Amino acid sequence: MCQFCSEHGEGKLWYLNANNYATELLADLERRHFIEHFYHRVIVKGNREVSLLEKGFFKRLGIPAAIKAKVVRESKKNHFGQVLPLEDVERVLAMAQTITRVACGCRWAKEKKESRLCYGITTGVPAWTDFINMDFFGSPDLARFETLDRDQALENIRSADQQGYVHSVWTFGTPFIGAICNCEPAYCLALRTTVGLGLTSMFRAEYVADVVEGVCTGCGACLEQCHFNALSYDDNGCCRIDREKCYGCGVCRAVCPTDAIQLHERRLDNVASRLWE
Repeated sequence: MCQFCSEHGEGKLWYLNANNYATELLADLERRHFIEHFYHRVIVKGNREVSLLEKGFFKRLGIPAAIKAKVVRESKKNHFGQVLPLEDVERVLAMAQTITRVACGCRWAKEKKESRLCYGITTGVPAWTDFINMDFFGSPDLARFETLDRDQALENIRSADQQGYVHSVWTFGTPFIGAICNCEPAYCLALRTTVGLGLTSMFRAEYVADVVEGVCTGCGACLEQCHFNALSYDDNGCCRIDREKCYGCGVCRAVCPTDAIQLHERRLDNVASRLWE
């Protein structure tokens, strides 16, 4: 299990521990202040910094290890996430009492595009979204919240899974968990920093994918779906998964016509069990 499971899981996967969604955590004034200014503090500032790094010499030469360590350390205290496969998204939503769909801050910050792929979740009232400052979006229509029931949220996220959006769960002042996001590397700050720049802002999933021998037909549909370059062809023309690159998101399964891809527990894999960040 990942570091957060040991620190915040109480014997469970940390994102399935109901205490990490508790109203008592939300009541903390410092956390509420963080949430209120989340878009400007994290999304706006983060997008500017990442855009500069993507264009600058750090992209070519690499970011110094000391800077990486500091960024990751601070992220784990404040706003850190983990990749989830669809079935674990369903388990998280099963605990939620309030589900609020909001516009994706990452897409808006980068290209002023609206996309409602983010879901605020709480296991009690009030919802954490009651405290967030939505002026970031500059329009009442874009800033509005949409309250969904569990079935509506699941239908939307299952559709996102089919489209290849990576699902992730996020803290707002660790260990308080407040959101499930669905995104892709072109926009998602977390994926851009983690995959593109090597600045880890999320754990890999608790799982790793594998191709069932003899079932894969080599159609290649999964290769186009993978955001982590973990899929390739083997000498027999079938697909194979590089377990050192796989994040365990599971979205490759959604387009496999023969159900040849399965997820296994990362902690039991002799290669992937040492790779969480």
